[in-house]
Amino acid sequence: MLESQPVELIVYGDFNCPFSALASARVSSLERIGAVRVDWRAVEHAPDLPPAGIEIAGELASEIQRELALIRGLLSVDEPDRLRLPARQPNTRLATAAFAATPIADRPAVRDRLFAAHWSEGADLTDDTTLARLGATTIHTATAARWREEWEHLTDPIVPVMVLPDGYVSRGLGALARLAKLARDTNTSGADAPDVSRPPIADHHDQGGESPCFAHLLDEPPR
Repeated sequence: MLESQPVELIVYGDFNCPFSALASARVSSLERIGAVRVDWRAVEHAPDLPPAGIEIAGELASEIQRELALIRGLLSVDEPDRLRLPARQPNTRLATAAFAATPIADRPAVRDRLFAAHWSEGADLTDDTTLARLGATTIHTATAARWREEWEHLTDPIVPVMVLPDGYVSRGLGALARLAKLARDTNTSGADAPDVSRPPIADHHDQGGESPCFAHLLDEPPR
């Protein structure tokens, strides 16, 4: 029997988005067993954040705590709960450009370290010394800008967004559900690569299953 080939996916996500962090963790699990090959494209979904980021307090802290609680409710029994409330919400422009400069073969490991640094360790992703320690030593703004332009041209761009092999776009909570299903299908069938080449267009998990990632709070008027 011929070996199954990894499913080719494109995923757009932001390092300061907890839903993207869960997507990355699920992608990593599938990558480790060879079920998928993912072109992860980092995007800055909250560009209005100041360069040094903002303190996470008050309503913003409550909003992120609610999102973390939602994510915990999405975890399967074998998925660890590694996300913690950070002290600051970083502007990810520098981290995105540094990830864009990372050699393709190194991106999965660097992606894991960047998400873990922010969501588990509370490290500062606006600091170039921190980024260098994590393996992101140079920047490539042109690649980061291209990724962002591609992402912005998708219908209702949010994070995370996953593009399947046939071009079908799975968004937000729908993308997270689909990654979980890929893992279940792989474990159930024993196959290396479940077939997602023809996803159901009317799949309700992908219709409006958005993750806000608290970017909307930046647009609220002061109270």
